[in-house]
Amino acid sequence: MWVYDPDTLRFLIVNDAARDLYGYSDDAYGRMTVLDIRPKKERERMRDAVQHRTDVEKEQRWTHLKANGQTFEVLTYGREIRFEGRPAILAIVQDRTEVNAARRQVTDTQSLLDSIVDNLPVGVFVKDMERDGLYILFNEACGVIVGHPAKDVLGKTDRAIFSPEQTALFRAQDERAFKSASTISFEETIEREDDFPRILRTAKRALPAPEGQPPRYLLGISQDVTEERDVEAKLAHLAMHDSLTGLPNRAFFSESIVRQVARATAAEPIALLYIDVDHFKHINDSKGHAAGDALLRQVAQRLLRLAEKNDLVARLGGDEFALVLKMTDADRAQRFADLLLLSLASPFDLDGVREHVTCSIGIALAPDHADDADVLMRDADLALYAAKESGRSTYRFYQTEMRLEAERRHQLTIELREALQNDEFELYYQPIIRLDTDGLSGFEALVRWRHPERGLILPMEFISVAEETGMIVPIGEWVFREACRTAAQWPGHLKIAINLSVYQFRHANLLATIVSVLDETGLCPGRLEIEITESVLLSEVAQSLCLLRALKELGIRIAIDDFGTGYSSLSYLRSFAFDKIKLDRSFVAGIEADPGNLAIVRAVVGIASGFNAVTLAEGIETAEQLAKLRAEGYDEVQGYLLGRPMPRAEAETRILREAGIGTMSAKQKAPRKAIRRHAC
Repeated sequence: MWVYDPDTLRFLIVNDAARDLYGYSDDAYGRMTVLDIRPKKERERMRDAVQHRTDVEKEQRWTHLKANGQTFEVLTYGREIRFEGRPAILAIVQDRTEVNAARRQVTDTQSLLDSIVDNLPVGVFVKDMERDGLYILFNEACGVIVGHPAKDVLGKTDRAIFSPEQTALFRAQDERAFKSASTISFEETIEREDDFPRILRTAKRALPAPEGQPPRYLLGISQDVTEERDVEAKLAHLAMHDSLTGLPNRAFFSESIVRQVARATAAEPIALLYIDVDHFKHINDSKGHAAGDALLRQVAQRLLRLAEKNDLVARLGGDEFALVLKMTDADRAQRFADLLLLSLASPFDLDGVREHVTCSIGIALAPDHADDADVLMRDADLALYAAKESGRSTYRFYQTEMRLEAERRHQLTIELREALQNDEFELYYQPIIRLDTDGLSGFEALVRWRHPERGLILPMEFISVAEETGMIVPIGEWVFREACRTAAQWPGHLKIAINLSVYQFRHANLLATIVSVLDETGLCPGRLEIEITESVLLSEVAQSLCLLRALKELGIRIAIDDFGTGYSSLSYLRSFAFDKIKLDRSFVAGIEADPGNLAIVRAVVGIASGFNAVTLAEGIETAEQLAKLRAEGYDEVQGYLLGRPMPRAEAETRILREAGIGTMSAKQKAPRKAIRRHAC
């Protein structure tokens, strides 16, 4: 029990039982309000209850919070009183833990009985004959026998599940059972929607009713006696269904989609949805395959809950699912995609750990987009790719432009291979400025593609294709060699920064390649900075850290790039001593007007100071941005205000100008040797 002030919500007095139950001391209660013993999600409800006195003179159920963080359910009763001459509310609280445990025990017992019935090797069902034969019990064995999942049958009548002919046959049997004083047994052939007829031995009888009342319920027990066909059906099920989720597999889907596309018409169209779980590999790698399997099973269950009876839900493999929807209306595919994204927004329980995932969805319609199954599958796949490219956690309908883009990317892949052979790549260098001296600290090497027909192509147009095709590895090796060979000719205090793709980082020969490049070019390892993003560390963390440490032992400096835009886990900084933290340009862009961005800018300085790392802010475009970053204590900056990416000749001209040598003329080639000195 306690008394609290309805205006301030502060505790005025609590009894010993409250102290013992919640674990708070008298001093703690003296500083607390009644909101503090409630989880955040309950606090607004409590404010409303106090304001409108809905918790007074009636019982209320609440979730409360103990001092140790444990939540538990309570029953409260409030009463308005006067305490020390002022209005107050007396709260009487009952711990419902034991009551809830007893209820759970009853529920568990009921679940056990339900489980026994569900897992009996014979079909068991009960009909309520006063409600038109409504199924009130229908176990899983029955579902297997008749080809309708139990959840689709319960609460329905034969008319809603079976054909008119089959319904009429069942009704005749039911009437015979009710007229008979004993059990009736018979064999029957039941036609199923999957075209696998079953021969059943069924027994039906009316359950005895209380004395003086007519029978109401009909009990039925069915056993599949088609042993040979049963074996064939099970073998077919294993061959055509996924063992993990129980869904139809790729083979089943491939056969079904051909039939369904052939039957699709403008009046009865279908929608094909390809679904990928976003970043599934991260969960599989970090939590283990058991957690990944549990996640896929739960995703499958949510898909099945959203799908309708005549829809097809299949698992194609990995984290890929497919659905074929009957388009009962023009907006059904979009509505289903919206509902699926909403459904996946709820966390998944992976062995007691709550995980959030999203998905990407590609949608193609037949016959609108294609009247051929292979073309329809290609279109859905292209739409799925577009959804991923749009940032994931979304859906896209197929558009003709997607096919054209796919063809363009394919052509780009061919041209990329030729570009490497024809030496069409070149490097641009963007200056990095030290704020303590306003002088050059070095350059960041940025690859460009000098296409023979389209001119200079920026990385954003071809790097993603290079990563998908594996071309990023040889292109990246060329970048390393060219950048290090160039930097080796610069003054010894200038560094060269090179971005490392996650695909390069995972390549087995990366370390050997870098060592070979340094030996070949003579560049001092301390002048090489390798920039990685946090995505490098998201999978195979131990292996990634091992490689980073090996690079650092060579003397190479390691920078974490785009800091603040990815996963930004401080555990990465604690696990590995990065030499530099690069603040992403998105935070610099809003530094003048957005106090949130400014707070992040300051936080990065504090983090870097604690880990003894250099700070660099990129994307500087205004003098005001530069002044703010200087005031916040950043070590280095780069951006268009300080120098755009430039060809090698311009970069070296800037080096000479800063050194006071000036622009080189034809008669001044000899001083170029000054640039080549001090490779290390």
